[in-house]
Amino acid sequence: MMAKEQLSDDQIRTIVAREIRLANGSDRSELSKKRTRALEYFNGEMTDTPPEAGRSSVVSLDLADTMGWMLPGILRVFTASDKTAEAEPVGPEDIQSAKQATDALNYVFWKKNDGYRILYNATHDGLMTGNGIVKAWWDASEKSEVTTHTGLSVDQLAALIQDEGVEVQTHTENEDGTHDIKISRVKSYGCAKVEVIPGEDFYIDPDATTIDDARFLAHRKQLTRSDLVEMGFDRDKVGSLALSSEMLEPEQASRGDNTMDGEASAADNATELVDLYECQFKVDVDGDGLAETVHAFYGGNKDGGVLLEWEVWEDEPIFYDIPCDPVPHRWDARSVADQTMDVQRVKTVLLRQALDNIYATNLPQKEVDDGAVLNPDELTNPTFGGIILKKPGSQPIIPHATPFVANYAFEAIAYQDEVITRRTGVSRQTMALDPDALQNQTATANQNAQDAAYSKIELIARNMAELGWRKVFRGILRLLIKHQDRPMMVRMTGDEWVEVDPRPWNADMDVTINVGLGTGSRDRDMAMLNGVLANQMGLMDRYAGAGMTRKAVELLPFVHNTLMKIAESAGLKSPEQFYPPVNKEDIEGAIQQAEQAAGQPPPEMQMQMAIEDKKIQASQQKEAAQMQADIQVKQAELEKNGMLESQKLQYDFTKFEKQQQLEREKMAQQRELELIKMGLQEKPEGGGVVSREDERANTVSQSMDRMMQAISALMESNGRAKTITGPNGKTYTVQVN
Repeated sequence: MMAKEQLSDDQIRTIVAREIRLANGSDRSELSKKRTRALEYFNGEMTDTPPEAGRSSVVSLDLADTMGWMLPGILRVFTASDKTAEAEPVGPEDIQSAKQATDALNYVFWKKNDGYRILYNATHDGLMTGNGIVKAWWDASEKSEVTTHTGLSVDQLAALIQDEGVEVQTHTENEDGTHDIKISRVKSYGCAKVEVIPGEDFYIDPDATTIDDARFLAHRKQLTRSDLVEMGFDRDKVGSLALSSEMLEPEQASRGDNTMDGEASAADNATELVDLYECQFKVDVDGDGLAETVHAFYGGNKDGGVLLEWEVWEDEPIFYDIPCDPVPHRWDARSVADQTMDVQRVKTVLLRQALDNIYATNLPQKEVDDGAVLNPDELTNPTFGGIILKKPGSQPIIPHATPFVANYAFEAIAYQDEVITRRTGVSRQTMALDPDALQNQTATANQNAQDAAYSKIELIARNMAELGWRKVFRGILRLLIKHQDRPMMVRMTGDEWVEVDPRPWNADMDVTINVGLGTGSRDRDMAMLNGVLANQMGLMDRYAGAGMTRKAVELLPFVHNTLMKIAESAGLKSPEQFYPPVNKEDIEGAIQQAEQAAGQPPPEMQMQMAIEDKKIQASQQKEAAQMQADIQVKQAELEKNGMLESQKLQYDFTKFEKQQQLEREKMAQQRELELIKMGLQEKPEGGGVVSREDERANTVSQSMDRMMQAISALMESNGRAKTITGPNGKTYTVQVN
């Protein structure tokens, strides 16, 4: 079969145009309507619930209130630690690289990018519309900076213009011999960039269930022709692009965005706005039957445009989403707006009716005979201290009674608040320390209510962390490994700077996102951690009291981690400034010092002594076994040779015991001398020390005694025996011929 040729530029342009039309279909229209309505409800512009003429037009801002109370808790979860993301080593060889990667990731996100704004915007979009869209890429563009320098000496001037990439624009020599100069300097940016893009500018194919398996993704933005030329696109292609549509997307209109005035654009072609689509899609480019990822820039309107540039993409994905409440088998997640907009609509109607009833009760209508009042304006627009002029003989003015039913409306509003609480966990008890809300509640009941709210917030935070931010930071990590072509300086704690080189890092390292300490408030987190610290300190005391020095010292790193978490829960940044790190070398040194202070030999000496003990034990066991065999032989000979042989056996046994005693004393003296040399034991004033070898020798002697007693019992059973006393003071029975 003949191989298929590579796709042409026209074919790629046709594919991009088709995918944009498909992504802009009915599903996107529904998402656009949902996002538009959420933005309107958040701003209090409820166009689907217009007020009646002459009645209350108040709006209940439940969506804004709920998000306002959820945002701080979620942001706190991600900002409680300086290390929002932590790289995980694949193997032991990656441990040091993972520590450096952790510092580099957080430095790039928080310092090289506007980390807090990125985190806030993505979280805000996720809560309100369901999915916050994040874009991450490697920016290798070159930027020209123009600076002016005055009063330079000749040496300073020479040093300045010799720098790489410097171009002199103007130069003036002053009368005093100094120089004024204006220069432009070209700098290569070379950094991982992260930004949050609006949901209305993001396109995804309608069949996608996750952003990872999407066939087509695109980011639409409006730029001037000058911006496109500066980005490096062909000037002729840029000049042929159609103007951006003057019709705003519904979401843009709700945000208050405005397009550039048409007359101003016509006057300056370079500043005319055009649409640019940055696309990523999958297509078989080379005809091998496998779809490749293509990265393309497409300019013009969505109905037809120009392919500016495209390439087969071998880098990391550039689009990520931060979901709020994911729905299985659907890309678009549920949002806080989905859970509160219907309640906000009901509460708005009830609140308007309650206020109208209160207005009617406080300012009732009046019943009066026609023509009975000479100044009727005083009835419709009463003034304080005003006089109502009546005709003589007319009926008195009677206020028209309006039943007060606003209390029923407020009860219904309170029920709707409970609906929001069940859906989101946000309530009066958890929003703030409201004295009215906390009345008639036990501390446990109030704490349980707070925990329920924080559990909901933690669930949203975990969804955002595991399904969104983890992928974002992993993408940043791989961008650093692939594109950072020189070591980079990373600021650590305080003013400490460290040089790291991402190039040798393992690209398979995963990333973990820290999602806070627990489901409670800061005070509860600190209380729980202080309890853990107390238990750890008590356990260390137990180990030390039981002589388990090693176990006690090995708890130090765990105590250090607890102290770090306590500082983080208190809201302190850079807790490592308060507690120095505890490494493996520190632990081993502390264990050795503690054992020496307790009079115990160091581990090397303990190992040598254990080896010697095993050798001695094996030798004694061998001698005891040989002695037992000799006794059995001698027993047989005793039956034949009588008393003479038994006396000889007694002599041999006595000799063996004396030999064993001498060896034990010699070994004890040698061990005592070794300990004195090591400084682990003072020299005794009198006598030696009892070693483990003595105990083992005594054990062997006792075993032999039991054997001799068995022999005596056997000879007594033969009827011819004599009792004798051995050198150790024990009695034995031997046979007599």
